[in-house]
Amino acid sequence: MTNEIPGTFCQNCFTWNPGEREICRKCGTRLLIVAGDQTWEETEEMEAEDDLDEHLLERITGLEETLRRVETYLETVSDQMGRLERSEVMLRNGLMSLVQEMEHKGQLDAQAFSSRWEQLVEENLQLISARELFTRYRARILPIAKPKAASQLKRALLETSALLDNGQLPEAATRLGEALALDPKNYELVFTVAALKEVAQVWDEAEQLARRVVQLSPRHFEGWMLLAKVLQDDPARADAAIETLRIAADLRPDEAGPKIQLAELLLEEEDLQGSLESAQEAVNLQRDGETLCLLAEALLARGEAPKAIPLLKEASGYLPGDLRVRELLAEGYILADERPKAFSILAELLRQHPGDPQLLLLLDAENAAQLRSARGGKAEARYLLDDAEDWLAEANLAEAEAVLKKARRKDKSERLEWLELNLAYQKDPKAHLGKAVLFAGSPRHPRLCFQALRLALDTLMDRNDEKGLNQALEVFFNAHPKSSGAWEAAIIRQAHRLMNSRINEADLAEVRRLQANPLPGQEARARTLLGQYLLELKHPREVVQLVDPVIASEPTMINHFQLGMALAALREKDEALAVLRDGLEADPGDLPESQTTLLRSRMEGMIHDLEQPAGHL
Repeated sequence: MTNEIPGTFCQNCFTWNPGEREICRKCGTRLLIVAGDQTWEETEEMEAEDDLDEHLLERITGLEETLRRVETYLETVSDQMGRLERSEVMLRNGLMSLVQEMEHKGQLDAQAFSSRWEQLVEENLQLISARELFTRYRARILPIAKPKAASQLKRALLETSALLDNGQLPEAATRLGEALALDPKNYELVFTVAALKEVAQVWDEAEQLARRVVQLSPRHFEGWMLLAKVLQDDPARADAAIETLRIAADLRPDEAGPKIQLAELLLEEEDLQGSLESAQEAVNLQRDGETLCLLAEALLARGEAPKAIPLLKEASGYLPGDLRVRELLAEGYILADERPKAFSILAELLRQHPGDPQLLLLLDAENAAQLRSARGGKAEARYLLDDAEDWLAEANLAEAEAVLKKARRKDKSERLEWLELNLAYQKDPKAHLGKAVLFAGSPRHPRLCFQALRLALDTLMDRNDEKGLNQALEVFFNAHPKSSGAWEAAIIRQAHRLMNSRINEADLAEVRRLQANPLPGQEARARTLLGQYLLELKHPREVVQLVDPVIASEPTMINHFQLGMALAALREKDEALAVLRDGLEADPGDLPESQTTLLRSRMEGMIHDLEQPAGHL
């Protein structure tokens, strides 16, 4: 006979617990698993117990088997990752060795190779991005397609996929775009075409299609984000991009992406309060190196360096060694008037990135206002000044002048004044030599003043105008005696004196001082100049002591030349020959082609002399 009172079997002792009890009346276990009817028949109770045991054993066995499969899969993935890593290391090292060997033998233009490599990497990254995007969104197209268009859409998707696999991104975007006529209201199809057009850099069509997406589906988050991305590329439409990002952020308040982009855009537009609020929201949603760095940047722009510094220290934990984070931390210490800490960071960064212009701007900055002005002021003006600087580097003065006029209408800054001087100087150096010297001695940012000094020094050295050169240097030294430019200017002066063979022991003492206190990242430059001075003033043993410890780590042509010449002067014939022969195949480093040819010629001459019998020397 069956008792129809509802109840629960205990999963531990299998005792029947009538009613809605939560604890087993026999063993006290919390009841979780099986509910049912109690039977008074002993055989039926035993069968229920057996069924429960069998059920649990099957579940446990299944879980164990799944766990084994997962472990096997993870081991396979780990093994494949290890192989990929080893292959990458071998490929990278092999490529580096090949490039260095070809460069040493003059068979490779390193700059052209680097530019071409960067271009190919960018193209391949675009293609990878397009493939990932198409793979992610293609599955959304067919479920909402018109039934009559489904088969043709399938064909279009297959052909688009094949074109992407063959690396034909523009053709793939065009082919999928042709399918829009089949189902013009399929907003997922329209979005996928718009995204491919954006990756292919067909900006106008991408914008039109993105607008169409959000018209067809006003809650399409990805469509709003794509539209904002296209709008952000045009500084004149920043307000529209901001509004678009606000809509995207409202659609998905738990997404950090829109808030990150909004904070960056508001920071560029100098809406510091809005940027700070968006960055804080992004940190609340996604606390990592990117969001912490963004929040700190907004605080630095507001002059709140003490609040920014702890955030940047935390960001360093997420992004150890990241250049941007370290640079912002140094800027924070400068604005907080903790220059020793800032200098320590900047010195380390300059050794990793010698001569980096942004790091040197930070190193010489006297206050926040001066630093901002030296960078170019407002974001829109900075972008124009970047373009003008590129045009000046290419000697395209007409384009540079047009861009500088636009920049002046956006904002005035010390960087603008420097570039205007540079433009005028390139047009007529003779007429603007005096203005360059006056600029060098002005109270503007020391790094900009040094760049103006370099213009003047190049002209004065070409003229061999010793008096004018010394006067220009004194003007700069008086205005900026403790700047990075002061060290470089002193190096330039001593190098010029060496070139004109007008050096003495007092000059050697000055070069020793410069070498003992080098600008971070310029240690090799100072050591090279000191080595040349020691050779010229007949101190070969000191040259050996200076160069021999570093030649293994810096096997450059100039180091081989100096060490070989010093050993020859010390009559260490065999060692000198070995060093000079190695020097003929050594890396020229930053030496111009003319100096490389001169050094190689002198080494060949010395090798010839050393190979002569003793009586012929």
